[in-house]
Amino acid sequence: MGKRIIQLRSEKGWSQSDLARACYKDRQSLERIENGKVSPSLFSLYEISLALEAPFGELLHFE
Repeated sequence: MGKRIIQLRSEKGWSQSDLARACYKDRQSLERIENGKVSPSLFSLYEISLALEAPFGELLHFE
């Protein structure tokens, strides 16, 4: 899931800080989510999907 978030964030040209601001999280929390060090809550994933303007299911898409 973290890799997908990184991919979607990169497609928008955003840094971790940009995404963190957009979803009202601190950069360190977002970094831990992207690196798979923590399991985010469904609400956190929802906030990230809104910030990325991506369907919620897109965050769960694995390649």
